This record gives sequence, C-alpha cells and structure tokens, in this order.
Amino acid sequence: MGTCRLCGRSDVTISDVVGVCADCLREMPREALEVALEAHRRWRSRAGLPPEPPRDPGGVRCESCVNGCSIPEGGRGYCGFVINEGGRLRNSTGRWDVAPGLWYYDPHPTNCVSAPFCPGATCRGFPAFTEHCGPETGKVNLAVFYGGCGLDCLFCQN
Repeated sequence: MGTCRLCGRSDVTISDVVGVCADCLREMPREALEVALEAHRRWRSRAGLPPEPPRDPGGVRCESCVNGCSIPEGGRGYCGFVINEGGRLRNSTGRWDVAPGLWYYDPHPTNCVSAPFCPGATCRGFPAFTEHCGPETGKVNLAVFYGGCGLDCLFCQN
C-alpha cells in the first residue's frame, strides 16, 4: 500500500515509487507531476543516466530524437546511448549502424506489448496467420530491447 506525498491518502492503488495518487494528478497536476518526476530523476541517476536531457550551452547538440540534447564534453545524452567524446558525438557501441541492446526468443506470446493485437496471442489473424484461435503454445516471438531510448517510461520493462 502506497501513500500520496501530497494529500497523505494511503491506498493499494498508489505507488510508493511514483508517490502521488490519481486524484492529486487530476486536481494538482503541476505539484503532482513534480513529485512523479522526482522518482524518474532518482531512478535515472541510479542507472548512471542524466536525470533530464542535458542542455549544456557549450555542448554538442544531438538531433537523434525529440529531446534535442546538448551534450557536454564527456557527457551522455538522455538516452544513455549517445556520448560526446572530444567534441564529436558517437554512440556507446562505437558504431552508428548498430544499436546496443539484446534479443531473445520469448516462448510467452502474451508477454508481448502488442499481445492484445497479436495474432499469436489472440484469435486475430486466425486462420490466415495462426494455427489456432487464441494463444498458441509451442511458438516463440522475437523480443528485442534497445540499449537507448529517449522516452523514459518509469515502469518500462526495457
């Protein structure tokens, strides 16, 4: 059970990590957002990532995503993937044609983010794309996780 840091209400629907309840998000959006952003900043700092997109006036501007980071010398972009090394941007793999990350064959098609729409986890696409109506067992889907992302969704499994 979590407790809202703004109104003090305790409830099972409140996350201690995020720290605010849905009512406070609706009624006091500015204050509630700041509390929630603190959680993001703490997590990102623990992960060795910039807590916010870097805005160094003397840095090198990265145009790879909407964050438009200005990365200081020796610094890292918000995604954690782009690095300013000697005044030039490079990615953490040293190559621009390869993104860091990992992949594996996932035997649980319902684990997939697109499971509600996936032919392998629903009746959609049967019989054209699947052998059975409903979740198929004995099949795998390719799970790919990128090593850098500019979005920063707090509970993203990636």
